[in-house]
Amino acid sequence: MRKFVKKYPRSALAELKAHGKPDAFQEFAKESHKIAVDFAYGYGIETASDPDKDLNPDRLLKNMIKWIVEGVSPVKEAPQVPAKYWKKLQDVAHRRITLAGYRIADLIKSAADRIAAQRKLTRVP
Repeated sequence: MRKFVKKYPRSALAELKAHGKPDAFQEFAKESHKIAVDFAYGYGIETASDPDKDLNPDRLLKNMIKWIVEGVSPVKEAPQVPAKYWKKLQDVAHRRITLAGYRIADLIKSAADRIAAQRKLTRVP
């Protein structure tokens, strides 16, 4: 995580300025959706249909576990993905991970500050 913080300092992440609003989590989701639409889905890569789209949830879960644990993909012939895409994907993912870390830290600090303020008001040691 330290390398991400070094690469993406707080000052470089304009998204952090909107933190603290009651609807912040909705804003986070909108950011992610925009990235998905603009980058992930808008890159022009051929897609393969989901072979499991009609499976019942139990079977789908078993397939997902098999993929995660054994590396057995449900897609027999996945389209080729350009190396440039993977590089950009990593950059976007690292930036989003760092942003999420800052946001989690901010939420924890804010909660601790509220607890401290409440204790001070009620004089609880």
